[in-house]
Parts: sequence; structure tokens; C-alpha cells
Amino acid sequence: MNSNDSTSDKIVFAHIMKTGGTTVAQWIQRHYERSEILSGASGWKELKSMPRHVFGPIKFVRGHFGSGILDVFGKHNGFAAIALFRDPVERVISHYWHLQHAADDMRFPFAKEPGFAIEDFLEHPQLQYIVSNYQTGNCSAVLGAEDDPAEVAQVSEETWSVNIDVAKSYVDRCEVVGITEDLSGFIAALSSRFGFYPDYKLRKQRSYRQPTSLSEPTVSRIRRLNEVDLELYHYAKARAAEPHKHYLLGAPANPNSVTPGGAINWRPGMPYWGTGWSDLVADERNGHIWSLQSTASMELAVQQNESYTLVFSLCRFVAAFQQEGFSLLCDGRAVTAVPLAAPLDGGGQMFVAYLGYAERAKLTIGFKVSRLLSFKDIADDPDHRKRGVALSHLTLLSCGTRPPA
Repeated sequence: MNSNDSTSDKIVFAHIMKTGGTTVAQWIQRHYERSEILSGASGWKELKSMPRHVFGPIKFVRGHFGSGILDVFGKHNGFAAIALFRDPVERVISHYWHLQHAADDMRFPFAKEPGFAIEDFLEHPQLQYIVSNYQTGNCSAVLGAEDDPAEVAQVSEETWSVNIDVAKSYVDRCEVVGITEDLSGFIAALSSRFGFYPDYKLRKQRSYRQPTSLSEPTVSRIRRLNEVDLELYHYAKARAAEPHKHYLLGAPANPNSVTPGGAINWRPGMPYWGTGWSDLVADERNGHIWSLQSTASMELAVQQNESYTLVFSLCRFVAAFQQEGFSLLCDGRAVTAVPLAAPLDGGGQMFVAYLGYAERAKLTIGFKVSRLLSFKDIADDPDHRKRGVALSHLTLLSCGTRPPA
């Protein structure tokens, strides 16, 4: 498929902070066109400032909205809700470390001061909605009310006054429910329901947690502060354990399938099946995605017994010497990637590789580097995420059918 629209269903994901939602959302985003993702708002304040006409093409909504987002993007306009919950004690501890170390979250600067202990976190009056039943508060919006959900008096942007019955009702409205402690099960359920490519090797995103050893009294206090959240967590956990009620009709469709002319043309921002890639990095050109594993892959649907040539562009490595250890794989075997003579505008390089005949109706292309690096490794840069190569273009071309034996 090379159109400007994905075939994926509409999904709304009211991401609760520190449950693993960023990791899941980035994986889901691979299945949508960039224009189909609500990327201009991650909370109510941003959403309210957006003109409503931009919502037309949106098919994936994620952010810290709380369950009230279903009044805007809900079943009434074709959206299926999904939800992810975490053991409340673990979530509270994770939120403490987030406020300590997340440089882009300055809502509570006092939480970043040296000596601000988790006991201080549990006691601070401004943080009570975070440390006590935060997940239930996220799910406590009364849906279908006439009031604008963003205008209703709330504890914070994403939380409402805690109401376990309303929260359970919200869980019941969700088509797929998961728990962080079984993220693979959540991925499997989403893949079964929506036809996604199941990637069970997702790297944690925005995790700041340090080794933590808490006293039993502190853990007991967190439990007391989250008795309602514990009830909701066990309710969601039981729902997640139920057999899947929704199944795909037929096999899921790979968004990158050869056209009748035998070609696939992919650019970052288009949907894809694969593993080991970052979210889209937009730039003045077409953007790129980074490999985050030693071998990142992309799966292409092809015609069996056809031969294919691959043309692809790498806009950069973290460090130039990584190119010396770069190799291209096709279904696990090394193939020769020949660099074309002329470098791309702004740097980077285009390569061409003959892949041979497809033994199956798919080709798995691997982009391998011998060493991952972070920008912090080579410069005075706070970015410590390990990366390999930045992929900015991929084209597959048919070269003919295998002659009869």
C-alpha cells in the first residue's frame, strides 16, 4: 500500500502517566500516517487551542487527557478506546523518579531539589492527586455529560474527583485493556483486535527510575493512599485476563505491500511493520527514524518467486565510524549494499542492494550496526539514548520472476 491513508481503525488512548503508555503509543503510531495522529496536543489546554477542522483526518489520539477525552473522540465518532493500568505502588514510585529527573516536566520544580525524598513526595500538598488514587482519578470523568469535559471542575487537567464506579464503567467501555506488568499480553491483544504488527521487544521510553529500596512502612503508606486504585487495578487486571472478544476477519494487511507494478515506496511518517525503530524525527526534509537495536527490521509484503532490488537512504549515523560496521540483511542473510557515488543534500548516503528471489510472500529487511551510540557518548549532549542509523527512504523494485525449473 502506498496511499496517503492507513487502513488502521480509529483508536483513542487516554494515557495515564508512568504506566508504560509512551512506549505503547510509539509502537501504535507505526501503523498510521503521520497526518492521522493527533500530534499537536497531549493535554486539554493544547487540544482546546486547536481548530476543530484539523480533527477530520485523525485516527489515533493519545495523551494525558483522562477518560473525558471520549466525549470528544469516542464511540459516537468511530473511535475505539484502549486503556493501560499499572500496579499502584510501582506507578507512584515511578512518578516520583519522573518528577526528579524529567527535564521537560517542570510543573513541580521543588521535586527536583537535592534531598527531596519519596516521603516528601507522599506528603507534599500539591502532589496529593498524583500520589493518591491517580489512576482512578484519570478514569472518573462522567462521560456523555452536556458540559465540555475540559471545562468541568477537575483536580488537574487529566484527573477528576475519584469515583470507583465511574472508573469501572470507563474500563468496561474500553475495547482492549492491559496492565503494565503484562505488556506483551497487551500488545498481543491490540495486535489481534486491530491488525497491528506485534513487537514484543519494545524499549522503555521516558523511564527515569533508579534502584529503589523502600521501607515497609513507606510501602504500606503508598498502599493506604491508593486503596481505590488497587481495587481498580485488580478490576482492570481481571478484564485483561478475559479471552479476546474481538478478532480480525482474515489476515492483517501489511501497509507496505508491492503494487501491481511490483514496487514499494516508503518514507518516514508512513505506516510500517517492523521492530527496533524510534518514533518519527521530523525535519525540513522528510524526516527519519533511528534504529534503537543493533538490528532494526522492516517487513515488506512481496510476491513469492519475484526478484527484488532495494534502494534506501541513510541520512546519518550518530558517529561516522558506525558506517564501517553497517550491514544489510535480507531474511537474516547478509546482502551487499552498494553506496551510490553522489552524497545526498545535507549529507547522508543512498544505497542499492540486489536481494535475489523471494522465497516467501514477505521480505524482512534488517539494518545492522556493530555498535549503538548515544550523542552523549560523543559530545556534551544530554541525549543518552543509544542509536544506530537514521533511515530516511526505502524503495523496493521488482526485477522479474524466477524462471521455471
